[in-house]
Amino acid sequence: MLATSSTMTVTPDSARHELAKRELARRHLVDFSEYIAPYYRASRHHYLAGEYLELVETYIRTKGASGISRLLILEPPRHGKSEQASRHFPAWVLGRMPDTRVIVTSYSGDLATKFSRATRDIVDSDRYRAVFGGLSSVDAPVELSKDSRSVQAWDLAAPHRGGLLAAGVGGGIVGSGANLFVVDDPFKNREEAESDAHREKVWDWWTSSAYTRLEDHAAVVGMLTRWHGDDWAGRLLKMMATDPKADQWVVLCLPAIWEPPVVPDDKDFEAYQREQLLEGVWVDKDDPLGRQPGEALWPDKYSLEDLERIAANLGPYDNAALYQQTPYLRSGSMFKREDFLILETPPKPEEIVMRVRAWDKAGTKKGTGGDYAVGVRMSLTVDDQVVVEHVSRGQYTPMGREKEILKCAKMDAQLNGPRTIIWHQQDPGDAGLTAAQMTNRMLAKHGHTAHFEPMSGDKVVRAGPWSSAVEGGQVRLVRAGWNQAYIDEHVAFPKGKYDDQVDPSAHGYSKLQGRPKKAVKSYQG
Repeated sequence: MLATSSTMTVTPDSARHELAKRELARRHLVDFSEYIAPYYRASRHHYLAGEYLELVETYIRTKGASGISRLLILEPPRHGKSEQASRHFPAWVLGRMPDTRVIVTSYSGDLATKFSRATRDIVDSDRYRAVFGGLSSVDAPVELSKDSRSVQAWDLAAPHRGGLLAAGVGGGIVGSGANLFVVDDPFKNREEAESDAHREKVWDWWTSSAYTRLEDHAAVVGMLTRWHGDDWAGRLLKMMATDPKADQWVVLCLPAIWEPPVVPDDKDFEAYQREQLLEGVWVDKDDPLGRQPGEALWPDKYSLEDLERIAANLGPYDNAALYQQTPYLRSGSMFKREDFLILETPPKPEEIVMRVRAWDKAGTKKGTGGDYAVGVRMSLTVDDQVVVEHVSRGQYTPMGREKEILKCAKMDAQLNGPRTIIWHQQDPGDAGLTAAQMTNRMLAKHGHTAHFEPMSGDKVVRAGPWSSAVEGGQVRLVRAGWNQAYIDEHVAFPKGKYDDQVDPSAHGYSKLQGRPKKAVKSYQG
């Protein structure tokens, strides 16, 4: 019984309670974490990840007869992944299987050594001895070898043959074998992840050095935050989809906010999932934790409001990768970032030939993972410049979307210059026609001019003329807070997760091509 005072009274009930906690710590990873680290408070995602990690231990213990041999756990930053997988898990495995050889790696040798030191300190603690060591009831206590003074590589005391080696990506592990190999965040930052050369370096290390260190029936755990569709995890996912003989990883993907996948109407989920794997992205049909759309992963630490604030500050590209675990390529094939030119002030009313507001009328609630409703207001000037003046973007219920459309129409009506013509898309079927007619009646009732039409053909094809205009230097954006998200979505198109700003922009541009030959002389406002 661990005691903090020599005068503590140990009752039979407290002794039984203590022994029960030790037994649970021997059996289950999260109970072990809470026992050896009294400050540790597991959340529901830690329990779920713990269950998966326990199956990794099962695989090693049963020599491949059952359990998980390859596990990827994808989590946002600061959600406890390293403490669980790189500190506590190796210590727990060594307690249960003291002959296990463990290799822990990360993007730098210093960080991997830090993990190793933490694990060694756990093994050398009184609480660990109470579970697996000399203060426990196990037949062969697990103790740290007295000769193991290095924090980079250390062994357990005889008769056990287990131990741990820490190394950075690219570091020396030749001559060492592993029954358990842990890869914790192989990329340090965005700069490394965006570098083709560095991604190749990490992959070469994995294939030529790390993978060859695996013993028979060895297990690998990758615990990381995504950076890029072609990072280490992305390449593993692509291999799964393209080569049935390649390692087939079990993936536990835990986005910061649960957003159900938006599967195109012409695909089933399995086809969509494989398509995403080929892009280096994992998607689940349902949340592994059973969350509802818009629900945070660890609300006691990061509330939905916290995560939305983080997303606003990071921008859509980094937030999608780091927090939602859905990285997309920064550059698609149709739009280049440098082609989007910024105007500090909008054009003068007398310079404007025509003005339109085009809407993509997606109707989904906030946080559901669905498309955004987007209204893009753009104008054409006398010198043939297309100016994107304003973008409204949000996730709404159908009623909320209609209110936003009317709000923007009223705002646009206050502008000097040509009257803003509203265009919106008609969804397929009778219901789509009815909804479009209702929107038109609402706008007409308030004195606004609006038209609708069904969209046909592929979005990539529809975006072609708009892409050419941007590349040709015809397009300007008025400087505003929406610029970054607007440009990010375009440069990722058609590989990015969203295309809700691209489609109405292409629609609006097409309507500006029917412009009058000279500036109008009558202005609204």
